[in-house]
Amino acid sequence: MNSNKLKMNQSKILFILFILFSQFLFSQTVSVGNGSFTNNFPGTDSAGRNGYPSGTPQLSGNAIGKPVPTNDWWSKLIKENHADNLFNYPMTLKTTNEGLIVTHIPWGVIGDSSPIEVGLAGLNVTKTTVSDYSDWTVTMNWDDGSHNLDATSGIGMPFLYFSKGSSDVVEIKVNSGTTTISNEVLIIENASNTKDFVFYAPAGSTWSQNGAIFTSSLNGKNYWSMAMLPESSSTLTTLVDEYKQYAYVFPTNTLTSWAYNETNSKVTTTFSVITEVKEGTNTNMLLGLLPHQWNNLTSVSTSPNEYSYYLARGKLKTLKGNSFSVENTFKGILPTLPYLANYSEGFSPSELDQKISQIENDGLATWTDSYNEGQVMNRLIQTARIADQTGDYEARDNMIATIKERLEDWLKAESGEVAFLFYYNNDWSTMIGYPAGHGQDNNINDHHFHWGYFIHAASFMEQFEPGWSDDWGEMINLLIRDAASYDRNDQDFPFLRNFSPYAGHSWANGFATFPQGNDQESTSESMQFASSLIHWGSITENDEIRDLGIYIYTTEQTAVEEYWFDTNNQNFAASTAPFSQEYSLISRVWGNSFDNGTFWTSDIAASYGIELYPIHGGSLYLGHNQDYASSLWNEMSANTGILTNEENPNLWHDTYWKYLSLTDAQSAIDLYNSNPNRSIKFGISDAQTYHWLHSMNALGNIDASITADNPISAAFTNNGEYTYVSHNYSDVAITVTFSDGFTLDVPANQMATSRDINATGVLSSNFNQAFPGGSVNLSLEVEGTGITNVEFFDGTTSIGQDTSAPYEIEVADLTLGVHGMYAKVYINQEFNVSNIVTIQVGEQVPYTGIPFAIPGTIEAGFYDKFEGGVGQNISYLDMSQINEGDFRETEYIDAALVTNEGATVGWNSSGEWLEYTINVETAGTYDLSFRYASGNTSGGGPFHFEIDGNTISPSIEVSTTNDWDTWSTKNVTDIELTEGEQILRLFIDNGELNIGKMTFSYSGPLPYTPPIANAGTNVTVIIPDTTATLNGTLSNDPEGESLTYNWEQVYGPSIISFSDNLIASPEISNLLDGVYKIKLTVSNGSYTDTDEVFVIVSETGNLAPSISITSPNEGDSFEDGSAIDITTSLTDLDGSITLVEFFDGTELIGGVTSEPFSLLWENAAIGEHQITAVATDDASGQGTSQIVTITVDELYSCSEVSNEAQQGSFSTGYEAVFETVGSNVTVSFTLLDTDRNGVVAYLWQESPFTEFEMEQVSGLTFSKTINGLSPGETISYACKFAFAGGLAVTKYFSYEVGSSCGSLSISDEPLENSILIYPNPVGNQLFIKSQSETITKVQIYTILGRLVKTTTINLEKVSVEELSSGLYMVQITTSKGVISKKLTKQ
Repeated sequence: MNSNKLKMNQSKILFILFILFSQFLFSQTVSVGNGSFTNNFPGTDSAGRNGYPSGTPQLSGNAIGKPVPTNDWWSKLIKENHADNLFNYPMTLKTTNEGLIVTHIPWGVIGDSSPIEVGLAGLNVTKTTVSDYSDWTVTMNWDDGSHNLDATSGIGMPFLYFSKGSSDVVEIKVNSGTTTISNEVLIIENASNTKDFVFYAPAGSTWSQNGAIFTSSLNGKNYWSMAMLPESSSTLTTLVDEYKQYAYVFPTNTLTSWAYNETNSKVTTTFSVITEVKEGTNTNMLLGLLPHQWNNLTSVSTSPNEYSYYLARGKLKTLKGNSFSVENTFKGILPTLPYLANYSEGFSPSELDQKISQIENDGLATWTDSYNEGQVMNRLIQTARIADQTGDYEARDNMIATIKERLEDWLKAESGEVAFLFYYNNDWSTMIGYPAGHGQDNNINDHHFHWGYFIHAASFMEQFEPGWSDDWGEMINLLIRDAASYDRNDQDFPFLRNFSPYAGHSWANGFATFPQGNDQESTSESMQFASSLIHWGSITENDEIRDLGIYIYTTEQTAVEEYWFDTNNQNFAASTAPFSQEYSLISRVWGNSFDNGTFWTSDIAASYGIELYPIHGGSLYLGHNQDYASSLWNEMSANTGILTNEENPNLWHDTYWKYLSLTDAQSAIDLYNSNPNRSIKFGISDAQTYHWLHSMNALGNIDASITADNPISAAFTNNGEYTYVSHNYSDVAITVTFSDGFTLDVPANQMATSRDINATGVLSSNFNQAFPGGSVNLSLEVEGTGITNVEFFDGTTSIGQDTSAPYEIEVADLTLGVHGMYAKVYINQEFNVSNIVTIQVGEQVPYTGIPFAIPGTIEAGFYDKFEGGVGQNISYLDMSQINEGDFRETEYIDAALVTNEGATVGWNSSGEWLEYTINVETAGTYDLSFRYASGNTSGGGPFHFEIDGNTISPSIEVSTTNDWDTWSTKNVTDIELTEGEQILRLFIDNGELNIGKMTFSYSGPLPYTPPIANAGTNVTVIIPDTTATLNGTLSNDPEGESLTYNWEQVYGPSIISFSDNLIASPEISNLLDGVYKIKLTVSNGSYTDTDEVFVIVSETGNLAPSISITSPNEGDSFEDGSAIDITTSLTDLDGSITLVEFFDGTELIGGVTSEPFSLLWENAAIGEHQITAVATDDASGQGTSQIVTITVDELYSCSEVSNEAQQGSFSTGYEAVFETVGSNVTVSFTLLDTDRNGVVAYLWQESPFTEFEMEQVSGLTFSKTINGLSPGETISYACKFAFAGGLAVTKYFSYEVGSSCGSLSISDEPLENSILIYPNPVGNQLFIKSQSETITKVQIYTILGRLVKTTTINLEKVSVEELSSGLYMVQITTSKGVISKKLTKQ
């Protein structure tokens, strides 16, 4: 065992507690290792956040001085004067000033039910306190100075146990039911919901009745009990007599203990009651067992063979005895799935690499809370683990650094800070994290949810930075103790705060504030908390924490399967629910009910998701019951839009797909592939989804029947092939034994699988960039024996093999774009995959084609583009692949066109950046005036500017504008720019602002004088020459300082030989046919500058131009009759472009001889088309673009105008339009009521009911596209229009996908198809083209039928500049007839 690993033994805990208490007394900040927390409230932040529970705990007696228990079924008692939501199973209790109301509420809240009131004569208090508690009991106390009453209740106990002061008289008020007195026994028959209750006074006692009041002096004793009798075929007298044997056995303590057997993976939990026998010879209590207990008893445990009760939780079975034991099997977890995705068909390592690069530089927002922070850290953690598997160590380390910085910030409290710290509140015995979320602070909610993410992050840090726990581990242990201290003698935190050992699951609400009792919603995050303890305990070699996690994990899993999933189909039906449970899971368990709502929506899609999220290596329990998982998936797909790629913020596609992969990974992959442009839930990594789905496809299904003697292990089966997986957190190799006898050797600090082979490779390239049509040389360094061959790949395309070392290949004719190269190293049929080498082909270029002149103005949305396509990680970095705006929609940057503001950038997140090519006229300091908007109450930013990695501006923050659409101007000074062309980077340190136009103006000279680099003009070399001379002599220093030179090759078909790369004009040799890019850096000793030059080598002296199609995109589809705009990006280093020809396959579409070299393709036939473009330069050189495949689909349309409303009313009406193109249906609704203001629209899906927001197309027209539908399928939708002062809902329209039912405005379909109008939406000029008939008149109407324009001349080009934005109908009169087309005016 490594001494660097954390090992907490009992003596160390006691020592730490002593130190902590000493510091509590004398210090505001308590140091714990390298971390610390504060024991003084740090204050609120700028938004008024940060709090702690009000008041002080309402404790008395033995409870005083003990840590304050929260998050229990009775925790409202310690916060409020009285509690009206005490559900102990089977009874319902409510405290009052006069005592305790006892009733039975089968379901829901107690309300005003008060059939039995238990008190003392003359008792009148202002509050009930907690005088004692144990693992599953609580003792309530009423003390008014003259009278004293105690009542003890426990989960599953059909008895209540009372005691009083020696002079007090028991007083029972019976408000309902029939009473019978039999000596010391008082029976109340049919008191509440047909249930009978009985009081047992000490032997010899008598009861006196005065109306509804029954009193007793208890024959001089101070104890009595009462029971709720079960439903039984026995007579009431028989039951009363039978229960009497238990009436005088009082519980004084309850204890839960657990033990994990690593050899057989069994977890044994023993429940024991310490009793005091008040009278009689019986020593056994009557204990009620819940389904998760009686379903999993050990073979030696006492069995519940007595009576039963029916509860909201199902069937409570009773046993005679003071202890019983439960056995569960722990079936293993993993840090992440092993990297076997390469065995999954369709998986691309390079695509995974691109997805990792999406977030490897993701920052963590400074405006966050403890819950959201945890989710985002988890997103990075899951991705970093995958990056480690793929060998992308740079990306892994970037994410490690981000997590480390923020996690350590949280774990260290500094004087004066109000964010990213922990505060220990001594009154409430709890650790609170600021900024908090979801009541984590003032109500002590969800600590296990929140801390689970932090503990998981700590385990990750220790895995990748061994020894980290030595410095920070004790702070993590404090969080563990806060949520689940396993030490009953812990002086700072209650025993198992969140986890209820008897209920078998966690409670989320600190003070059980709801009338239904305490609650828990997200069981998956509760399970994540348990898995984080297992990881942390394992990696720090702390078996107590590890076993605590295993105990909670296995126990909570059984509770989840019983009460949330009901996998045995026994509890929903057996529960006292007044309805038939519609779904196969529930999303919220309450003390005395359950439901399918969530705390933010009633959408069933969210209910499913919240029980699954987040899915990772700790979530394997979700696949243990394959039949249930398959059945639940079928239900999820029937009740949500997951199969149709519905866009719904409550439908978390990635989480659903990962759940499906546990039973049918290939179907999950198919769904994933069908929806690449989905919105990804906050906290989810696309890289992890992709990796998970394909890994599960390779692994198969979890085999829960196989366990291992290492808890970080799992077994999978795929068509009879077993894969065994285990992770070794220790510093020495181990051999893991699985329960079926298989053994697996696992190296130290690594994951191993039974499919691993002894062959690995590291791929390298001579360059990471290339010119279009150029080449790179790949080389693979291998380790291992028995290697049979190496296969090289570009994405999913095999580019060659090599069967002997050295394993090398030249990759030629590279096309524009980003290429992910990798290699598979084979030993026969098994293989491992190398790291990914990314090759960029093409240049970053200005958006407008020319650099922005400085001084001058830059529109934020005009960031640079990449010749090869999407500019992610080249000209910008955006943390999501969804453009939330409406500008440059094929890029990821969230850009939007805003009236009067231009092309803006919004939805900014920490770590994002954009680049702009600028040309600075004069070196100097510049002032910046920029437009911005911030709807965040605390404003936005900061952001800053960089050039070549150097910060050139101050950190820029903005104040709030109170709305995201309200714009303001801010001025900034002291931005330092040097002369010449360069790349300006705008870096977002923190978001919460939209950025518009940025105007730079010269302020004054720089306080220094930088040099100016000039690499000369491009160099042309004609083969057979293989040498050239570079010319950097025009580089200079304005102040005459001497310069140093450094020439570096950026790319090229061979490695250049420099005669001397440190002089102004070196000779270069070893040149081959192709293009070389060389960078010159000059320095005057204090400052540097750079420039680049191309060297063009060819046999003719002419380099063929390069061309790429930038629009349309691969896979785009268009409706029949629409014009297709084909745009290109071109480069010709040594000449100019004279012609671009466009082809559909081999058929010429058309040619263009001038910029912008784009073509509007009309009348494309229905079907699939493969488009290419060929560029010809002034020396007849030609270059061909990539192939772009598109489809043209027939348009099917139905429309109807109506004023029928199912809610509200319409004054004029509305138009509904359903349009099918391919497998997509666009549903549009236009409100014809022009007297409505502030209109927004929501599409209603009839079954299952779902509401989601529609996009405002223009005016009062709103649309929504439903994807992935099948021809002939019937869909039914309505539209809710919400407006100032009310709403109105249309009727439901049923539409058959792929059908046309005509339109009143179209009288002749062939004529309709022969006339084109474009562009649509239109700006100022509308073009109309007829392929056959002569157009004689054009009239334009508003959607309400008002004629606004008529023209009979120049009909091919109609000015619509005078029209306001909105929807119009264009009526075109021809020699053959009249047709109408819908037109949108921008």
